[in-house]
Amino acid sequence: MKIVALLAVLSLVVVACGGDDSADTTAATETTETTAATETTAATETTAATETTTGDMTDAPTEVSIAVVFAGVKEEPWYSTMLEALDRIQAANPHDLQVSYEWFESIAYADGERVIGELAASEKYDIIMGHSIFGDSIAPLQSQFPEILFSFSGSGNEPLGGNAYWIDVFTHEPAYLAGIIAGLMTETNVIGGVAAFPFPNVNLPMNAYIAGAESVNPDVQAQVTYIESWFDPTTAKESAVAQIAAGADMIYAERAGPFEAVQEADGVFAFGHFADQEALAPDVVLTSPLALWDPAVLTLIDEWYAHVTEGVPYDAPMERILFLMAEGGSDLARLTDNVPDDVKAVVEEARQQILSGELEVPFNDAPIE
Repeated sequence: MKIVALLAVLSLVVVACGGDDSADTTAATETTETTAATETTAATETTAATETTTGDMTDAPTEVSIAVVFAGVKEEPWYSTMLEALDRIQAANPHDLQVSYEWFESIAYADGERVIGELAASEKYDIIMGHSIFGDSIAPLQSQFPEILFSFSGSGNEPLGGNAYWIDVFTHEPAYLAGIIAGLMTETNVIGGVAAFPFPNVNLPMNAYIAGAESVNPDVQAQVTYIESWFDPTTAKESAVAQIAAGADMIYAERAGPFEAVQEADGVFAFGHFADQEALAPDVVLTSPLALWDPAVLTLIDEWYAHVTEGVPYDAPMERILFLMAEGGSDLARLTDNVPDDVKAVVEEARQQILSGELEVPFNDAPIE
Protein backbone atom coordinates (compact mmCIF):
# COMPACT_ATOMS: atom_id res chain seq x y z
CA MET A 1 0.00 0.00 0.00
CA LYS A 2 2.82 2.41 0.84
CA ILE A 3 4.47 1.68 -2.52
CA VAL A 4 1.22 2.30 -4.41
CA ALA A 5 0.69 5.58 -2.60
CA LEU A 6 4.23 6.74 -3.39
CA LEU A 7 3.80 5.95 -7.08
CA ALA A 8 0.60 7.98 -7.14
CA VAL A 9 2.33 11.00 -5.66
CA LEU A 10 5.17 10.79 -8.16
CA SER A 11 2.67 10.65 -11.02
CA LEU A 12 1.03 13.85 -9.85
CA VAL A 13 4.37 15.62 -9.65
CA VAL A 14 5.29 14.52 -13.18
CA VAL A 15 1.94 15.69 -14.58
CA ALA A 16 2.27 19.04 -12.84
CA CYS A 17 5.76 19.59 -14.21
CA GLY A 18 4.63 18.70 -17.74
CA GLY A 19 1.80 21.21 -17.53
CA ASP A 20 4.19 24.08 -16.57
CA ASP A 21 6.49 23.40 -19.58
CA SER A 22 3.55 23.53 -22.01
CA ALA A 23 2.30 26.85 -20.64
CA ASP A 24 5.79 28.41 -20.80
CA THR A 25 6.28 27.23 -24.41
CA THR A 26 2.93 28.63 -25.49
CA ALA A 27 3.63 31.97 -23.85
CA ALA A 28 7.07 32.15 -25.44
CA THR A 29 5.59 31.36 -28.84
CA GLU A 30 2.95 34.05 -28.44
CA THR A 31 5.59 36.53 -27.31
CA THR A 32 7.83 35.68 -30.27
CA GLU A 33 4.95 36.05 -32.74
CA THR A 34 3.95 39.40 -31.24
CA THR A 35 7.51 40.68 -31.40
CA ALA A 36 7.89 39.54 -35.01
CA ALA A 37 4.64 41.21 -35.95
CA THR A 38 5.77 44.44 -34.29
CA GLU A 39 9.13 44.36 -36.09
CA THR A 40 7.47 43.64 -39.43
CA THR A 41 5.05 46.54 -39.01
CA ALA A 42 7.86 48.90 -38.02
CA ALA A 43 9.94 47.78 -41.00
CA THR A 44 7.00 48.34 -43.35
CA GLU A 45 6.38 51.82 -41.94
CA THR A 46 10.08 52.68 -42.24
CA THR A 47 10.18 51.50 -45.85
CA ALA A 48 7.07 53.52 -46.70
CA ALA A 49 8.53 56.61 -45.06
CA THR A 50 11.76 56.15 -47.00
CA GLU A 51 9.88 55.77 -50.27
CA THR A 52 7.86 58.89 -49.53
CA THR A 53 11.00 60.87 -48.75
CA THR A 54 12.67 59.63 -51.91
CA GLY A 55 9.64 60.63 -53.95
CA ASP A 56 9.71 64.12 -52.48
CA MET A 57 13.40 64.46 -53.33
CA THR A 58 12.71 63.43 -56.92
CA ASP A 59 9.93 65.99 -57.18
CA ALA A 60 12.17 68.79 -55.93
CA PRO A 61 15.56 68.78 -57.70
CA THR A 62 18.34 70.65 -55.99
CA GLU A 63 20.42 71.59 -59.03
CA VAL A 64 20.18 72.39 -62.72
CA SER A 65 23.06 72.11 -65.17
CA ILE A 66 23.28 74.36 -68.25
CA ALA A 67 25.50 74.27 -71.34
CA VAL A 68 25.85 77.43 -73.45
CA VAL A 69 27.18 77.27 -77.02
CA PHE A 70 28.64 80.44 -78.57
CA ALA A 71 29.31 81.03 -82.25
CA GLY A 72 31.87 83.71 -81.35
CA VAL A 73 34.24 84.52 -78.52
CA LYS A 74 33.01 85.23 -75.01
CA GLU A 75 34.55 88.73 -75.04
CA GLU A 76 31.95 89.86 -77.60
CA PRO A 77 29.11 91.54 -75.62
CA TRP A 78 26.40 89.37 -77.22
CA TYR A 79 28.00 86.43 -75.40
CA SER A 80 29.51 88.08 -72.33
CA THR A 81 26.13 89.50 -71.32
CA MET A 82 24.72 85.97 -71.27
CA LEU A 83 27.50 84.85 -68.93
CA GLU A 84 26.88 87.86 -66.71
CA ALA A 85 23.17 86.96 -66.53
CA LEU A 86 24.01 83.36 -65.63
CA ASP A 87 26.27 84.60 -62.83
CA ARG A 88 23.45 86.72 -61.41
CA ILE A 89 20.99 83.83 -61.66
CA GLN A 90 23.50 81.53 -59.99
CA ALA A 91 23.60 83.90 -57.01
CA ALA A 92 19.79 84.16 -56.91
CA ASN A 93 19.17 80.36 -56.60
CA PRO A 94 15.80 80.24 -58.38
CA HIS A 95 13.55 77.50 -56.92
CA ASP A 96 16.36 76.95 -54.37
CA LEU A 97 18.38 75.39 -57.16
CA GLN A 98 22.15 75.27 -57.43
CA VAL A 99 22.73 76.57 -60.97
CA SER A 100 25.88 75.39 -62.73
CA TYR A 101 26.90 76.19 -66.29
CA GLU A 102 29.65 75.62 -68.84
CA TRP A 103 30.23 77.61 -72.03
CA PHE A 104 31.72 76.55 -75.36
CA GLU A 105 32.95 79.31 -77.69
CA SER A 106 33.81 79.68 -81.39
CA ILE A 107 31.48 76.88 -82.51
CA ALA A 108 30.85 77.24 -86.25
CA TYR A 109 27.22 76.97 -87.33
CA ALA A 110 28.16 74.03 -89.55
CA ASP A 111 29.36 72.16 -86.44
CA GLY A 112 26.39 73.17 -84.30
CA GLU A 113 24.36 69.95 -84.63
CA ARG A 114 27.39 67.76 -83.90
CA VAL A 115 28.56 69.76 -80.88
CA ILE A 116 25.11 70.23 -79.36
CA GLY A 117 24.31 66.56 -80.03
CA GLU A 118 27.46 65.48 -78.19
CA LEU A 119 26.58 67.71 -75.25
CA ALA A 120 23.09 66.21 -75.14
CA ALA A 121 24.39 62.63 -75.38
CA SER A 122 26.77 63.24 -72.46
CA GLU A 123 23.71 63.39 -70.15
CA LYS A 124 25.46 66.12 -68.14
CA TYR A 125 23.08 68.96 -68.93
CA ASP A 126 19.42 69.69 -68.26
CA ILE A 127 19.32 72.80 -70.46
CA ILE A 128 21.39 73.39 -73.60
CA MET A 129 21.42 76.91 -75.02
CA GLY A 130 22.59 77.64 -78.56
CA HIS A 131 23.22 81.33 -78.03
CA SER A 132 22.97 82.42 -81.65
CA ILE A 133 21.52 81.09 -84.92
CA PHE A 134 21.48 77.45 -83.81
CA GLY A 135 17.81 76.70 -84.46
CA ASP A 136 18.63 74.53 -87.49
CA SER A 137 21.20 72.63 -85.42
CA ILE A 138 18.72 71.93 -82.63
CA ALA A 139 15.74 70.92 -84.80
CA PRO A 140 16.96 67.36 -85.58
CA LEU A 141 17.96 66.79 -81.92
CA GLN A 142 14.64 67.61 -80.25
CA SER A 143 13.01 64.20 -80.56
CA GLN A 144 16.24 62.35 -79.77
CA PHE A 145 16.54 64.07 -76.38
CA PRO A 146 12.96 64.85 -75.26
CA GLU A 147 13.93 65.46 -71.62
CA ILE A 148 16.47 68.16 -72.45
CA LEU A 149 15.28 71.73 -72.79
CA PHE A 150 16.95 73.43 -75.77
CA SER A 151 17.02 77.13 -76.61
CA PHE A 152 18.38 79.40 -79.33
CA SER A 153 18.46 83.16 -79.74
CA GLY A 154 18.82 86.04 -82.16
CA SER A 155 17.81 86.80 -85.73
CA GLY A 156 17.80 84.17 -88.44
CA ASN A 157 15.98 81.51 -86.41
CA GLU A 158 12.51 80.02 -86.77
CA PRO A 159 10.26 78.77 -83.96
CA LEU A 160 10.41 75.00 -83.33
CA GLY A 161 7.97 74.43 -80.46
CA GLY A 162 8.13 71.45 -78.12
CA ASN A 163 11.30 71.38 -76.06
CA ALA A 164 13.10 74.07 -78.13
CA TYR A 165 12.56 77.69 -77.09
CA TRP A 166 13.45 80.77 -79.13
CA ILE A 167 14.45 83.52 -76.67
CA ASP A 168 15.58 87.07 -77.36
CA VAL A 169 16.07 90.53 -75.89
CA PHE A 170 15.84 93.72 -77.92
CA THR A 171 17.89 96.82 -77.10
CA HIS A 172 16.24 99.27 -79.48
CA GLU A 173 14.51 101.13 -76.62
CA PRO A 174 17.69 102.04 -74.69
CA ALA A 175 19.41 102.69 -78.04
CA TYR A 176 16.69 105.27 -78.72
CA LEU A 177 17.61 106.92 -75.41
CA ALA A 178 21.28 106.94 -76.46
CA GLY A 179 20.18 108.65 -79.66
CA ILE A 180 18.47 111.39 -77.65
CA ILE A 181 21.82 112.07 -75.97
CA ALA A 182 23.60 112.14 -79.33
CA GLY A 183 21.03 114.48 -80.85
CA LEU A 184 21.23 116.91 -77.95
CA MET A 185 25.01 116.85 -77.52
CA THR A 186 26.30 116.79 -81.11
CA GLU A 187 28.14 119.93 -82.20
CA THR A 188 28.33 118.97 -85.86
CA ASN A 189 24.84 117.52 -86.35
CA VAL A 190 26.54 114.41 -87.73
CA ILE A 191 26.32 111.13 -85.80
CA GLY A 192 27.84 107.78 -86.72
CA GLY A 193 27.52 104.11 -85.98
CA VAL A 194 29.70 101.06 -86.63
CA ALA A 195 27.80 97.77 -86.92
CA ALA A 196 28.39 94.13 -87.86
CA PHE A 197 26.05 92.84 -90.58
CA PRO A 198 22.72 94.23 -91.79
CA PHE A 199 20.92 91.64 -89.66
CA PRO A 200 17.53 92.53 -88.10
CA ASN A 201 18.94 92.32 -84.55
CA VAL A 202 21.74 94.69 -85.60
CA ASN A 203 19.60 97.08 -87.62
CA LEU A 204 16.98 97.46 -84.90
CA PRO A 205 19.12 99.32 -82.31
CA MET A 206 20.95 101.29 -85.00
CA ASN A 207 17.68 102.59 -86.48
CA ALA A 208 16.37 103.36 -83.00
CA TYR A 209 19.56 105.30 -82.17
CA ILE A 210 19.06 107.45 -85.25
CA ALA A 211 15.33 107.89 -84.52
CA GLY A 212 16.12 109.01 -80.96
CA ALA A 213 18.56 111.63 -82.25
CA GLU A 214 16.07 112.89 -84.83
CA SER A 215 13.34 113.13 -82.21
CA VAL A 216 15.21 115.97 -80.47
CA ASN A 217 17.26 117.32 -83.38
CA PRO A 218 15.63 117.29 -86.84
CA ASP A 219 18.85 118.61 -88.42
CA VAL A 220 20.91 115.58 -87.49
CA GLN A 221 22.47 113.42 -90.21
CA ALA A 222 23.49 109.81 -89.60
CA GLN A 223 26.00 107.48 -91.22
CA VAL A 224 26.34 103.76 -90.46
CA THR A 225 29.09 101.40 -91.59
CA TYR A 226 28.67 97.60 -91.65
CA ILE A 227 32.03 95.90 -91.20
CA GLU A 228 30.71 92.49 -92.39
CA SER A 229 32.12 90.70 -89.36
CA TRP A 230 30.95 89.84 -85.86
CA PHE A 231 34.37 90.57 -84.39
CA ASP A 232 36.96 92.67 -86.22
CA PRO A 233 38.15 95.53 -83.97
CA THR A 234 40.68 96.76 -86.54
CA THR A 235 38.12 97.26 -89.28
CA ALA A 236 35.68 98.73 -86.77
CA LYS A 237 38.27 101.29 -85.70
CA GLU A 238 39.04 102.23 -89.30
CA SER A 239 35.33 102.71 -89.97
CA ALA A 240 35.03 105.02 -86.97
CA VAL A 241 38.07 107.00 -88.11
CA ALA A 242 36.44 107.55 -91.50
CA GLN A 243 33.17 108.67 -89.94
CA ILE A 244 34.96 111.11 -87.64
CA ALA A 245 36.83 112.51 -90.63
CA ALA A 246 33.44 113.06 -92.29
CA GLY A 247 32.26 115.14 -89.33
CA ALA A 248 30.68 112.63 -86.93
CA ASP A 249 31.21 113.54 -83.28
CA MET A 250 28.95 110.84 -81.77
CA ILE A 251 29.77 107.17 -82.56
CA TYR A 252 27.54 104.23 -81.64
CA ALA A 253 29.86 101.22 -81.29
CA GLU A 254 27.62 98.25 -82.08
CA ARG A 255 30.87 96.27 -82.52
CA ALA A 256 34.18 96.33 -80.63
CA GLY A 257 36.84 98.67 -82.02
CA PRO A 258 35.58 102.26 -82.40
CA PHE A 259 36.54 103.44 -78.89
CA GLU A 260 40.23 103.75 -79.76
CA ALA A 261 39.41 105.96 -82.74
CA VAL A 262 37.16 108.14 -80.58
CA GLN A 263 39.85 108.51 -77.92
CA GLU A 264 42.32 109.70 -80.55
CA ALA A 265 39.96 112.46 -81.74
CA ASP A 266 39.00 115.73 -80.03
CA GLY A 267 35.43 116.49 -79.01
CA VAL A 268 34.09 113.08 -80.04
CA PHE A 269 32.07 110.76 -77.78
CA ALA A 270 30.89 107.17 -78.05
CA PHE A 271 28.17 104.78 -76.93
CA GLY A 272 28.75 101.17 -75.96
CA HIS A 273 26.41 98.36 -76.91
CA PHE A 274 24.86 95.38 -75.09
CA ALA A 275 27.22 95.60 -72.09
CA ASP A 276 28.20 98.51 -69.86
CA GLN A 277 31.41 99.53 -71.61
CA GLU A 278 32.23 102.71 -69.73
CA ALA A 279 35.29 101.08 -68.15
CA LEU A 280 36.82 100.46 -71.60
CA ALA A 281 37.01 104.19 -72.37
CA PRO A 282 35.70 106.18 -69.39
CA ASP A 283 36.73 109.52 -70.87
CA VAL A 284 34.62 109.16 -74.02
CA VAL A 285 31.85 106.59 -73.44
CA LEU A 286 28.65 108.40 -72.43
CA THR A 287 26.50 105.33 -71.72
CA SER A 288 25.61 101.89 -73.12
CA PRO A 289 22.31 100.23 -73.99
CA LEU A 290 22.24 96.99 -71.98
CA ALA A 291 21.08 93.50 -72.92
CA LEU A 292 19.78 91.73 -69.82
CA TRP A 293 19.22 88.02 -70.42
CA ASP A 294 18.08 87.26 -66.86
CA PRO A 295 14.31 87.04 -67.50
CA ALA A 296 14.84 84.90 -70.61
CA VAL A 297 17.05 82.38 -68.78
CA LEU A 298 14.73 82.34 -65.76
CA THR A 299 11.85 81.51 -68.09
CA LEU A 300 13.78 78.49 -69.36
CA ILE A 301 14.56 77.35 -65.82
CA ASP A 302 10.89 77.75 -64.84
CA GLU A 303 9.82 75.62 -67.82
CA TRP A 304 12.36 72.93 -66.97
CA TYR A 305 11.41 72.95 -63.28
CA ALA A 306 7.69 72.59 -64.02
CA HIS A 307 8.46 69.70 -66.38
CA VAL A 308 10.60 67.86 -63.84
CA THR A 309 8.52 68.44 -60.72
CA GLU A 310 4.96 68.45 -62.11
CA GLY A 311 5.29 66.59 -65.39
CA VAL A 312 4.23 69.64 -67.39
CA PRO A 313 5.06 68.91 -71.06
CA TYR A 314 7.51 71.18 -72.83
CA ASP A 315 5.43 73.41 -75.07
CA ALA A 316 7.53 76.21 -76.53
CA PRO A 317 5.39 78.80 -78.31
CA MET A 318 5.63 78.97 -82.08
CA GLU A 319 7.07 82.47 -81.85
CA ARG A 320 10.01 84.28 -80.32
CA ILE A 321 9.86 84.77 -76.54
CA LEU A 322 10.87 88.43 -76.37
CA PHE A 323 11.82 90.64 -73.44
CA LEU A 324 11.86 94.44 -73.74
CA MET A 325 12.66 97.18 -71.22
CA ALA A 326 9.35 96.83 -69.39
CA GLU A 327 10.00 93.10 -68.90
CA GLY A 328 13.56 93.67 -67.69
CA GLY A 329 15.21 92.56 -70.93
CA SER A 330 17.13 95.78 -71.52
CA ASP A 331 17.98 99.14 -70.00
CA LEU A 332 20.41 102.02 -70.21
CA ALA A 333 23.65 102.03 -68.23
CA ARG A 334 24.72 104.92 -66.02
CA LEU A 335 25.06 108.25 -67.79
CA THR A 336 28.59 109.52 -67.22
CA ASP A 337 29.53 112.96 -65.95
CA ASN A 338 30.17 114.06 -69.54
CA VAL A 339 26.40 114.11 -70.07
CA PRO A 340 24.95 117.49 -68.94
CA ASP A 341 22.25 117.44 -66.27
CA ASP A 342 19.60 118.90 -68.56
CA VAL A 343 20.23 116.13 -71.09
CA LYS A 344 20.03 113.53 -68.31
CA ALA A 345 16.63 114.91 -67.33
CA VAL A 346 15.28 114.58 -70.88
CA VAL A 347 16.59 111.02 -71.13
CA GLU A 348 15.10 109.97 -67.80
CA GLU A 349 11.71 111.38 -68.74
CA ALA A 350 11.76 109.43 -72.00
CA ARG A 351 12.89 106.30 -70.16
CA GLN A 352 9.93 106.47 -67.79
CA GLN A 353 7.58 106.99 -70.73
CA ILE A 354 8.96 103.85 -72.40
CA LEU A 355 8.53 101.82 -69.21
CA SER A 356 4.96 103.00 -68.76
CA GLY A 357 4.04 102.40 -72.39
CA GLU A 358 3.40 106.07 -73.07
CA LEU A 359 6.32 106.20 -75.53
CA GLU A 360 6.54 103.44 -78.13
CA VAL A 361 9.92 103.32 -79.83
CA PRO A 362 9.61 102.66 -83.59
CA PHE A 363 10.35 99.05 -84.53
CA ASN A 364 12.53 99.29 -87.62
CA ASP A 365 14.91 96.45 -88.44
CA ALA A 366 15.52 97.38 -92.07
CA PRO A 367 19.12 97.77 -93.34
CA ILE A 368 20.46 101.32 -93.21
CA GLU A 369 21.57 102.72 -96.55
